[in-house]
Amino acid sequence: MFKQTIRNLWNQRLYTGLNLLGLTVGMGAAMLIALWVQNELRFDRYHPQSENLYRINTDMQVSEEETWHWCTTPLKITELCAQTSGILKAVQLFAPYGPKAVLVHQEELFEEPEFAYLGPGWFETFQYDFVEGSAAGFGDDPSDLILTESLARKIFGAEKALGARLRMDTSEFVVHAVLRDPRPESSFRQNLLLPLKAWLRIGNNRQSAEAWNNFNFNTFITLQEGASPDACIAQLNTLLQAARPNENTKLLLSPLKDLHFDNSITEDPFDKGNRKAVGIFALVGLLILLMAAINYVSLSTARAQIRAREAGIRKMVGAGKGQLFWMFLSESVLLASVAGVLALGLVRLVLPWFSVLCERNFALEWSNPLPWILLGGALLSTVFLAGIYPAVLMAGFQPLQVLRGANNGVKGSTRSIFRQGLVVTQFGISVVLLICTLVIGQQRSYIQNKEMGYDRAQIFTFSINFRQINALGPERSKSMLSAFEQTLTQSSAIAGMSRASESPVEIRSTHSGSVRFDGLPEHETPTVSKISVDEQFGSVFGLEMADGRWFEPGRENDQNNVILNETAARKLGLPQPWVGQRFSIHEQEGRVIGVVRDFHFLPLREAITPLVMFSGTNWRGNYFIKTQPGQGTEALAAAEKVWKQWFPERPFKYTFLDDDFNRMYRAEQQAGILFNLFAGIAIFIACLGLFGLATFMATQRTKEIGIRKVLGATVLSITGLLAKDFLKLVLVAILIATPTAYYFMQKWLADFAYRIDLQVWMFVVAGLAAVVLAILTIGFQSIRAALTNPVRALRRD
Repeated sequence: MFKQTIRNLWNQRLYTGLNLLGLTVGMGAAMLIALWVQNELRFDRYHPQSENLYRINTDMQVSEEETWHWCTTPLKITELCAQTSGILKAVQLFAPYGPKAVLVHQEELFEEPEFAYLGPGWFETFQYDFVEGSAAGFGDDPSDLILTESLARKIFGAEKALGARLRMDTSEFVVHAVLRDPRPESSFRQNLLLPLKAWLRIGNNRQSAEAWNNFNFNTFITLQEGASPDACIAQLNTLLQAARPNENTKLLLSPLKDLHFDNSITEDPFDKGNRKAVGIFALVGLLILLMAAINYVSLSTARAQIRAREAGIRKMVGAGKGQLFWMFLSESVLLASVAGVLALGLVRLVLPWFSVLCERNFALEWSNPLPWILLGGALLSTVFLAGIYPAVLMAGFQPLQVLRGANNGVKGSTRSIFRQGLVVTQFGISVVLLICTLVIGQQRSYIQNKEMGYDRAQIFTFSINFRQINALGPERSKSMLSAFEQTLTQSSAIAGMSRASESPVEIRSTHSGSVRFDGLPEHETPTVSKISVDEQFGSVFGLEMADGRWFEPGRENDQNNVILNETAARKLGLPQPWVGQRFSIHEQEGRVIGVVRDFHFLPLREAITPLVMFSGTNWRGNYFIKTQPGQGTEALAAAEKVWKQWFPERPFKYTFLDDDFNRMYRAEQQAGILFNLFAGIAIFIACLGLFGLATFMATQRTKEIGIRKVLGATVLSITGLLAKDFLKLVLVAILIATPTAYYFMQKWLADFAYRIDLQVWMFVVAGLAAVVLAILTIGFQSIRAALTNPVRALRRD
């Protein structure tokens, strides 16, 4: 039977090749998607106590209509956790926002953006794999430090890292241990870990952190087995209200397993996934596998009338129905098995590229059961979908009717309607994916080109470590910064310069508790975004004033005054006229001197929130340099020269704001690229099936085409004759797919606070694209058949 199966497949090389290509690409794409989906769904579930681990989040109600969601709590919340029955342990992580850690080894500088400070008990709660050393005793000495394997290799090369000394700012640290690099399914992706004690001992950090209105720390708790999360958080809220009376603040518990998908949180230091995207990609993977199977079913049922005579003869010489069933099924099994092996090789080949694209370290190890489960599942589903029906169909042929030529032993109309349904299904899926691809691309373009309310073109930024500068003393640090800025602005390539605490691309610093103004009820403590800016910030970024003025040089009162955005003036309930109202933040009494027009300082998924701009000089660690048109290189060279003159101990690191902006939408860009890739694969598979059917139909109608040509039919008319039936099916698919795609895209766009509107032209373009693809796919074989010599066609048996 095996030899006969090989012979049958070889005799139909074209269809075997089409089926093999479709199944290989479809199974390979489905396996890649499955790897990505599984990784997303397994996030943070590898920790031993993951089912009992929760993060404490904070909800602050700023008005009757609006509640802000934070992932942080006060430092001293651990004291309250110790008093709460049902909580076994509370541990904390502090991830500084903005500045990067700079490590010094043998006078060489190494910058690391992913770092965090850990409180006691962290490694007893979460699982890490150690290459050198262990977690035992970490944090007993505030000079301890832990590196990941890749960062240790970057700094020390082949040297032993354990016990080595590194300098960070003005402090010296000792490498306590070396970790394996973070797992692909881990939210904790920091490469540098330090004890929380190391941060608290700097300046007045401890005094500031121990204030109950300072929400800067991620707090994770382990609950006792059987403890009720609701009871624990209720008790914790009662204790918090006693320590910090504020009816607007409420603590909540969020399971660790939901950490990766919780996108409701402001200023979350952990990379986020999208549960909706996971569902979409899982569905796309299944659809790709389904379309590959549909190709096989379509071609197998189409070829049934050719195989019918073979089946009839075999039955006449004694072959049973079961024997024929297994013979035909064995062809599907063999084809699917070969395709599975090829798909596995294809996945292994493209996996490094796929890992780079997804920014995850995917691995396909033979000892890992996942690839075998995926392969086995893909093979079984493919054989079930693509093998059972054709085998039953061809095993059921009636031999006498077959040999007489009566419908080849089966109902031709039934087969035709079934195949037409498969074609409609395939192209319906393809049109939906085409529309989705177009809408996603338009939304990405909208984000990229939307007027954000500020100018970010030709501006680069770098930051200064103010801890080192402030250690010089007030007078000396002020004179040094003045000289630094004066030297910097002497370059003719620099059009303007500004200093601020954060970038307008994304302002994540928030504050609550000390914001006061006339008319604000005593019990309300509104939370606002905040940024410290200088007198040039507005002009450098082209901000527009709705009312009042900007900060002006030489006005001492402006040190306490503030500028609000329009949203803050409206939502905080500030009495009108807004300009001139008393306003205090950080216990500094001043007045509102201006209202700036709203600009988007958060991702476009989020609505604009109240923003307070003040002029505190101690907060500004970021420089923004606007270059003259076409002189970016010269401006960078000038900035680097000045930097090395004043800060030779630190590397000059800069980014352009356009790059920072694009980086903020990296997740959307990655998802868009992946979706386009897999949608393209699905459409390719659909066209592959259509090509096979068109080839088969052209072959079957060879004599008819010959007769029509003899009677005077043109190439164009014959091509239209062969193509019109398929085009009808494509049009039906478009009619079905359009409302389906509209529904799903409306749901997807609802996640964006600022989004495009679905337009009729998007659906028209996608439909026309599907028609053109179908014409191109069918046209080649149709024209080839129409050009065939009619004499040869009529002589054909």
